[in-house]
Amino acid sequence: MQPPDIHFQELEALLQRHADDLEAEVRALQQAHETAQWPSAWKQIYNWNFAQCFARQKIWRNWAADAEAWGLLPKRSYPNRGNQRVE
Repeated sequence: MQPPDIHFQELEALLQRHADDLEAEVRALQQAHETAQWPSAWKQIYNWNFAQCFARQKIWRNWAADAEAWGLLPKRSYPNRGNQRVE
């Protein structure tokens, strides 16, 4: 049986490896779709839609809820209203 500190070191390494790979794939997709060239109106809703895609994944949704409950997530402010839903 592994002690907790070894388990969490290995867990963190696992998550970091997948986070690095996921970020590389997302950046490649953004580059392929030329999101940097999108009109301002599209960019305004990009982060909201990105967060929705992220939050729909069960593993992140459950763990994010736990992190929020423990007060581990940073407080965020979006004064430019760049993250918004368009209906």
